[in-house]
Amino acid sequence: MCPRLEFIIMILTPLEMLLVNLFVVHKCSRRKYSRFITYACMGVFVCVLLYISFLIARLIPGFGGGNGLFIVGGFLFYFPIKLLYDVPGVKIVTISCFSWGYTFLLFALSVHIGYAIPLRGQNISETVLLLQTALYIVSFRAFYGMLKNKFIYVLVNIGKKELTAFTFMCVMWFWSVFIINLSFIYPDIHQFKMLTFITLAIFMLSSFWYIYLQVNSGQTIQILERIAYQDELTQLGSRVVLGMDADELILMDSPFHLIFFDLDDFKSINDQFSHQIGDRYLAFFAHEIMERIGDHGRLYRIAGDEFVCLFFDEGVDEFLATLSSLPEKMPNTQVRFLGFSYGMASYPDDGDTTVKLLHCADQRMYAMKNRTKRSKRFTQLVPKNQVSKS
Repeated sequence: MCPRLEFIIMILTPLEMLLVNLFVVHKCSRRKYSRFITYACMGVFVCVLLYISFLIARLIPGFGGGNGLFIVGGFLFYFPIKLLYDVPGVKIVTISCFSWGYTFLLFALSVHIGYAIPLRGQNISETVLLLQTALYIVSFRAFYGMLKNKFIYVLVNIGKKELTAFTFMCVMWFWSVFIINLSFIYPDIHQFKMLTFITLAIFMLSSFWYIYLQVNSGQTIQILERIAYQDELTQLGSRVVLGMDADELILMDSPFHLIFFDLDDFKSINDQFSHQIGDRYLAFFAHEIMERIGDHGRLYRIAGDEFVCLFFDEGVDEFLATLSSLPEKMPNTQVRFLGFSYGMASYPDDGDTTVKLLHCADQRMYAMKNRTKRSKRFTQLVPKNQVSKS
């Protein structure tokens, strides 16, 4: 083969890998400068790096033959990437190792297919270039889909602790392919075989570590979801769940009633008997209301002594009538039940959004509460003998 042609083929193989890696970096990072400046600087750096790699390949006999040692120079891209893109250093390492893991895997696969099935009339350099190009054509669409839909999503949303583990995993992906390739290229060098097994051991441990972090994060998320979605004291749904359920009913255009409950004089229960008794008071009220709702609706605790019921059936008046039979005292205590006020709004008559329905029911609840307060004040002002006469 013509020396010049052989030189071009030697350059094209790593150049193809470099272009894919630069594409990945560009997709995962935000430029600091214009496209012209970014591409021009990267182009100059690529040319210089390839020229240095070619000089080293001529001076060092072992630099070539499919060992992929030229990949070491690729990590010098850390510096222009850091200069040209707005991305933290640890993410540069993550992106680079993720990308090099893919490109070097295809390169190593091309090398070993080329050695196993040599093409007639072509040397190994030509074979590797042709096979590598074919593998890119076959696999790049799937790789790009994973990059666009999954890798970038992980990179943007991952936490600091998980990022450290993910970066280490990406490094191990690349290093595993690199050292396994060397152990095949140089089967007589037992140190490479030893490094391969050590790499596999580290890879297994790091995989377990990463899975542990994900499970631990999942448990934390579940705890936070329970806090956000469920009231710990009464086991009722929270304000968040109320909004979700009401919005779903509105979306289905299913009529329902929203009833806003507020306990009367609840502060006096805490002040007179303690907050522990106050908690039992709230749980007692929630239990009594749920008993009467049955399968006809759902109850939510949205604040301290504020509850909301979504009632689905037509018998809402019968349900409200049953509330007059709540016990006068909490079971096993001398604590009197002081009553409650409520206001009701119906969909779609009183509003077409959850916010409007809550506001309407809240206003009606406060109107009832004010009437109750005025009635109590009037009773206190009127002498008992006049009340009895009337």
